[in-house]
Amino acid sequence: MNAKNFYIVATAPNEPSLQVKISGPYLTQQAAQADLSAAIDEALVIDPSAKDYRYSISKVESRKPGVIQHMAAHA
Repeated sequence: MNAKNFYIVATAPNEPSLQVKISGPYLTQQAAQADLSAAIDEALVIDPSAKDYRYSISKVESRKPGVIQHMAAHA
């Protein structure tokens, strides 16, 4: 896995500095874009307040999985 990958990031509406990688890593921005809708739907299942968050795709230096992948691995 690359050190820098694309992630789907959720930003809190009332606290812009609070950002959480919800999905990823993706090797390309196109792959993240293709999964964006499904990742948002998954986030809503986990936390209904996720509807208020702003979602974006960011290239981030990290080797850790997003929240959704982390939860799926431990379910």
